[in-house]
Amino acid sequence: MSRPVNDKDYDITNNNKTDLSFVRAALALASDYETVYVIDNNDDSYAEYHMSNTEYELKFFSKGDDFYADTVKNCRILVYPDDQDRFLEHFKKEKLLRSLENGRSDSVNYRLVIEGKPVYYSLKAIRDKRGDSDFIFIGVQNVDVQMRRKLADEEEKNAYSEIASSLASLYEVIYHVDINTDNYTEYSASENYAKIGLRTGGSDFFTATQNDIKYVVHPDDYEKVSKRLEKKQLIDDLRAAGSVSFTYRQQLGGKTQYVRLLAFLQKQHDDRIVVAVRNVDALVRRENAAAAEAETYSHIAKALASRYEVIYYVDLDTNAYTEYSSSEQYAKLGVRTTGKDFFAACARDVKQYIHPEDSPTLLKQLKKENLIKALNKTGSASFTYRQQLGDRSQYVTMIVVRPKNDSHNIVMGVINIDDQMRREQNMKKETETFSEIINALALRYEVIYYVNCTTGEYAEYSSSEKYAKLKIGEKGSDFFGDTQRNMKRDIYSEDYPMMAKAMTKKTVMERLNETGQYNLTYRLVLDGRPQYVTLVIIRANDDSDHIIVGVANIDVDMRRELAYREAIGSAMDMASRDALTGVKNKHAYVQAEEELDTLIERGEAPEFAVVICDVNGLKQINDTQGHTAGDEFIRSACNLICNNFKHSPVFRIGGDEFVALLKGQDFGQRDQLMEQFAEIMDENKEKGFVTVAAGISVFDSDKDNRLQDVFERADQAMYINKKYLKSK
Repeated sequence: MSRPVNDKDYDITNNNKTDLSFVRAALALASDYETVYVIDNNDDSYAEYHMSNTEYELKFFSKGDDFYADTVKNCRILVYPDDQDRFLEHFKKEKLLRSLENGRSDSVNYRLVIEGKPVYYSLKAIRDKRGDSDFIFIGVQNVDVQMRRKLADEEEKNAYSEIASSLASLYEVIYHVDINTDNYTEYSASENYAKIGLRTGGSDFFTATQNDIKYVVHPDDYEKVSKRLEKKQLIDDLRAAGSVSFTYRQQLGGKTQYVRLLAFLQKQHDDRIVVAVRNVDALVRRENAAAAEAETYSHIAKALASRYEVIYYVDLDTNAYTEYSSSEQYAKLGVRTTGKDFFAACARDVKQYIHPEDSPTLLKQLKKENLIKALNKTGSASFTYRQQLGDRSQYVTMIVVRPKNDSHNIVMGVINIDDQMRREQNMKKETETFSEIINALALRYEVIYYVNCTTGEYAEYSSSEKYAKLKIGEKGSDFFGDTQRNMKRDIYSEDYPMMAKAMTKKTVMERLNETGQYNLTYRLVLDGRPQYVTLVIIRANDDSDHIIVGVANIDVDMRRELAYREAIGSAMDMASRDALTGVKNKHAYVQAEEELDTLIERGEAPEFAVVICDVNGLKQINDTQGHTAGDEFIRSACNLICNNFKHSPVFRIGGDEFVALLKGQDFGQRDQLMEQFAEIMDENKEKGFVTVAAGISVFDSDKDNRLQDVFERADQAMYINKKYLKSK
């Protein structure tokens, strides 16, 4: 550690400061070490010796007056920077002497910088104190090859251990296979699975697997599993796709259960594969039950659809739609069965298939913003117009409603009312006098008013005792004034504001000038309860100064129609709901995924994030307390998720898996919501309540081609959070 001097003056075998036992010890050290330092503890002087490369003897190299001072100076020059502080701390004199008390030795590993690169060295120190003689000698050895091999081995072991530990909570058993030798190691986390008798390790994985599956795989699945687990087949599939996954049934203790096998090539070691088997029995059985339930709801919806010519299910967020048609004649219109943009398709079809006189009005009514405005105001909307079928037209009515508990979708049904409308038109044509018109209309309407729009005078014709009780005069001089006064008394309170505005003279005349006919549906209080009526206003034939106002009781028909609307909304809602939790199910998630994928493909996707949630401890609850407790456990977890992401749709996509799609307000507050959720989970963990692991990922339009890309990143983040929760 200092300059070389004449080695004859400091030959260790002639040094008067040492005795024979010290010489022997130093020589013994030298046989294993490249360099030996001898330190006199009385004055801290030292000598440095190197092992001869050709002879088995020590050669004096240098000396110094203060070993510890020289150590500090040389450390800053020779020792790798990351190891310097630790090295100097180790070689403080007081600390070194304490470590060598009672005949103990001391050692430390560190790195020297040699030719610009760090090289591992090992240093060992012992103390020889006899009488006035007190020496420390230190041996230095190059261990670079051994250390790097050890570190590489530890890194690989840690990687395998981390993989096995991470996956063990999800999988029944994991195999790590060398496809060059077929040697394998098994990691099993399932007591039940261990009862199968599969080896914990062995020398021929593929032969052992083919033998074992004969006894555990369901007979109906055996041929498929056997073929996919043949060595060549599995490796070819992995080389082509990177991973392989399939579900099959196995038989344990006389019971059949669904499991899912996942195999993938190990990164950076493409001659190693990992094969994992996961119990998905509860998940698959719930999915099968959900599919059967959804099919039932579909049958209900189809049965209701028989009343309608066609039903549209429209997503207001994406404009994507699905058409359900029960009319062969209607199908000839050429309207698509599914599509990406209902309102764009509607604009095209209206121009092509709707009567020219009705198309401008219908186009305006079916503009998205106008339709949403009408729904927000009354909850439903209806339009009557004429369709062109070849060389003839027919009257239809479109009814628009929102499904229950769903502000993102609407249901639109089209009813053929051609016979009814033709009857009313024929009725008008067949009348030759106003008296005949009144008599004919009286059969259809409870009361009819004949109004002079110029003077306000009117005559009333009533064929209903119920309406006579309204005490409306048979004749009057101010139709619109009397109407406003009478409505305060007779119209149901919820409908009065709308009718007060709709029945002003200005509004009525404007609507008649636009369309030639004015229709209103509202409720009158008759027999002590609100009843639906419809009001129709038309101009009298060849008399622009007079209008005819007819009021018909449609309470029975309207309530039947409302029941149909509610049934349709409920059926569509039920088909997309998870029966256990009430949130949207996997079927609804698949629809949402398809719609978002379409928007991503068109470059029109909004800002959104995916939150993956996985309930912790469900399997333990099911195993120890039963599935009834497990179901309550799932509902509690679902409530935690829904209460945290209040403005986002939540989907249950598996037994213990949920997804929240964050948009709008929740997307803007995503970081705060995730922090809030994590705090709740920490509190629940301490209290022993249900906990849910969660991970989030934000859609990146520059690199994400589909929703699944965002899902996978969120899934990885969720597993990191799950590991954190388990470690607490």
